[in-house]
Amino acid sequence: MVIRVQRFRRLLLATLVFLCAAGCVRREGRNSDCKWPPERAAGPATTRHFSEDAEFAEDLAIRYSDVHHGLRTPYYVSGEDYASNRDRCMARLFGEIAKQHNVPIERVYGSLGQNRAYIDLAINLPFALLYGLVAAVVARAIWRRYPPAESGWLPGATMILFLSLAFSVAFVMVGDIWARIAETYRVGNDHMSYRADRLLWARHLTALFSAAFATFLLTAAEVARRMLGKDSRLETRSMRPTFKKVERPGRAGLNL
Repeated sequence: MVIRVQRFRRLLLATLVFLCAAGCVRREGRNSDCKWPPERAAGPATTRHFSEDAEFAEDLAIRYSDVHHGLRTPYYVSGEDYASNRDRCMARLFGEIAKQHNVPIERVYGSLGQNRAYIDLAINLPFALLYGLVAAVVARAIWRRYPPAESGWLPGATMILFLSLAFSVAFVMVGDIWARIAETYRVGNDHMSYRADRLLWARHLTALFSAAFATFLLTAAEVARRMLGKDSRLETRSMRPTFKKVERPGRAGLNL
C-alpha cells in the first residue's frame, strides 16, 4: 500500500512538472491591490502571451476581490458586489495590458482561456494512462477468475460490463478531483472561482465517461484475446508428440 501511494505521488509530481512546462500562471508580481506589475521582459505579442497575461490579470482580480470584498472579510456586502468589483478590477488590468502592447482591449478579453490545449493535455494525459493501466490489471484478474475455457464467456463478460460502468463513474469523479488539484497548483491560488468551468471535466463530462467506458471494454477484450492466444499456444505445445531418439547400431553390431 505504501509503495502504491509513493507511485501515485511520483505520478502527481511528474504531472505538475509537466503542467508548469505547459503553462503555469506567473508567480512574480502577485498582489491583492489590483495593480498590474511591470514585466521584466515583455514577450512578443502572440496569442499565447496575451492569454498568459489575461489569465494572470484574472487571478489578480480574484485575489483583490477575495481580500477586499470576500465572504470572510468585514467588507463583504453580497455576491453581486463581490463579482462586480472583481470584474471592475479585471477590466482595469486588461486595459493596462492592452495599453502596454498597444492593442485593443477586446483582444485581451478574447484571449482569456484560449491557451488550453497543452494545459488540458498535461493535466489529463497522465491520469488517462494510469486509468488504462488499472483497467488492464483488473481485466486480467477477472479473466483469470472466470476463464472462458472453463466457465464460459457469460460470467467474465458480466463482471467486465459491471466493472466498466463502476470504473467509468470512478474515472470521472476522481479525474475531476485530479484536474482541480493540478489546476490549483498551476494558477497558484486555492480559490478557483468560475475558472473550474474551463476544465475539460466540466466541459465534456459525458464524452469522458463514454471514453472511459469504451476504454475499459476494449482493454478487457484485448486482454482476453492475448490470454486465449497464450493458452492456445501452450495447449498446442503440450499436444505435440515426443519422439525418443533411437541409437543406430555401429559397424561392430552389424558384423555380429
